Amino acid sequence: MRLTVDLSINDYDRELFAERKLVFEQREGEGLVHVMLKVLALALYYEPKLQVEPTFEDEYKPDLLLRQDDYRPALWIECGAVSTRKLDKITFRYYTARFAVVKQTGREAAELAERCKGEVRRLDKIEFVGFEKDFCLRVAERLSGRNDVIVIRSGKSVQVVIGGVTESSELFRIEAGSLGK
Repeated sequence: MRLTVDLSINDYDRELFAERKLVFEQREGEGLVHVMLKVLALALYYEPKLQVEPTFEDEYKPDLLLRQDDYRPALWIECGAVSTRKLDKITFRYYTARFAVVKQTGREAAELAERCKGEVRRLDKIEFVGFEKDFCLRVAERLSGRNDVIVIRSGKSVQVVIGGVTESSELFRIEAGSLGK
């Protein structure tokens, strides 16, 4: 299925107001929640050159990627399921980059961060992000072929407006560097 998203981002913490058009070719086995996680990740980490589903020559591929001028990763974002092995490999290989993992819930983000202790050598490079239970599912269910999506972020809250319906969630962020090893 093809999904078109006209995204408006209002990030009051960064005094950022941006718009971006995205087209997703939903891959086999990829649910609407995973697509919504990519949209949310783009809104949370927005930079004009941040790419969604980029072409990347490596055994591992990011969901979103911001490149440095020399083409190396500056910010690598994973959405949904990701193994600790992959996180260890990419954080070690691209040691100058920052990393983010965007999960459906704050609990999932915290559990993954905890599992990474002792398994990911550069754990301090990763930020784990999640939302309230069922938030991602509720907003993903509103996606159809063509979508106008507004993401509003301020402090520890995020709101998503799709089709005139607003859903809100607390935003859970875990700086892996604060976890210790």
